[in-house]
Amino acid sequence: MKEEVLKDFRQEYIKRLEENETNNKSLNVLNNRKKILENSPLVRDYIELIKQIEETTNRVLTTDEVFADTLYDFSNKGLTDETNNIYLYAGSYVNEYGYEREVERDSSLAEFDKYINIESFEDVDIPVEDRENFENSYRVLILDSNVPIKYLKYELRDQFINDALFEGQEVACHKILSRNKKNL
Repeated sequence: MKEEVLKDFRQEYIKRLEENETNNKSLNVLNNRKKILENSPLVRDYIELIKQIEETTNRVLTTDEVFADTLYDFSNKGLTDETNNIYLYAGSYVNEYGYEREVERDSSLAEFDKYINIESFEDVDIPVEDRENFENSYRVLILDSNVPIKYLKYELRDQFINDALFEGQEVACHKILSRNKKNL
């Protein structure tokens, strides 16, 4: 190492040590002042108030968070044991080598259609030859959406239950079914 670089390093090191010593002294002064203030009843009340505000703020949820928490709790308590039998068409599939591959709804390769109950998320596989019977027996949504089914089903369920909660199940059914791409 060059002697000049070593000299510059030493000077910088000594400068930083002095700054650190100054900071340490300042911290000691501040901590002593803090201890004096903490002995004041008003300051202790203020500190307690700040803690309570922070704890309460952490417990306050948005309306959506309250809805989601309540829905989660009630989903485990049978909220969806009995449904309005509204199913979301989730695609047509063919089994290939033990895997399901999605195909167009009108494809001659389609072996079965997948439907998801929008309230319970129960999914059913219906052979293509039974499609018409199933779609005539239940209310089926066929949506034209770019949102993947795995996300869309949550959106529909949340919308349906929210509408049912505030406007009644009949209105919720009407609203959700009005989103249908085509009248089945």
